[in-house]
Amino acid sequence: MHRSCLFLLLLAMCLNSCKNAASESKAHFEKGNDFVFNDDLVNARKEYQEAIAADSTNWKACYELANVYQLEGDYPDAMACFEKTIKLNPKYAIAFYNKSNIEEAVGDEKGCMKDLKAAISLKGDFFSALLTKGRMEYGNGKYREAVADLSSAIAIRPDFYMAYSMRGSCRYKSGDMAGAIKDFDEEIKLMPTHVMGYANRAVANSELKNFRAAIDDMNAALQVDPLWSQAYIYRGMFYHQLNIKDSSCGDFQMALKLKHPQAEGYIKEYCK
Repeated sequence: MHRSCLFLLLLAMCLNSCKNAASESKAHFEKGNDFVFNDDLVNARKEYQEAIAADSTNWKACYELANVYQLEGDYPDAMACFEKTIKLNPKYAIAFYNKSNIEEAVGDEKGCMKDLKAAISLKGDFFSALLTKGRMEYGNGKYREAVADLSSAIAIRPDFYMAYSMRGSCRYKSGDMAGAIKDFDEEIKLMPTHVMGYANRAVANSELKNFRAAIDDMNAALQVDPLWSQAYIYRGMFYHQLNIKDSSCGDFQMALKLKHPQAEGYIKEYCK
């Protein structure tokens, strides 16, 4: 047989083999998806492993296998699969994000932040990544960076109340009480049953010496949850600042009835 003909025959055989491998890999991948849908992680893991064995370039199977390992609590294997996914498809932003979640869970803050930045650089409107990065920046005391990330998240999802809550807390910590109050206003508009929105706004108002407004906020919080002992402590302190002793001590006594751990100390200090 002529050499050129032999080469073409071998090439055709190779291409057919690759096609068969890809087809087999796809079949296992789809079976794995079905098992995940039915909460059968054991068989899902087996199918994804078979998909990868048939075609080592199947990055989707690597990614889904990583998710299965993560759900099973096998972080080392999950990390390995996310890394392989990223190697096969370095533009897949969600793989970086999910990898960052594991890194945060195991205490690798540096790696987590690196992967969050990578996810955001690939997908600028990645809401969850921006929110997580903002939360981590807040935890590290980097309030300016946190506000920037949370502002970007809010631009994408202006209806998500917790983003305003987090940004308001950042602004409070950085001394921007007016900005914090505006964010807590938005939080309360979006989620009027979230007691922490009222509590946070009350504390910000108290920093501006607006104790009456702070008391109004705690009244609203207690309408939502009349058994929240911390609300009585807050309101008692605001009444104390206005020298309204009876109301102040009444709130501390109520907090004591609700078994607030610090209520007795407040009573001893302010209700002599």
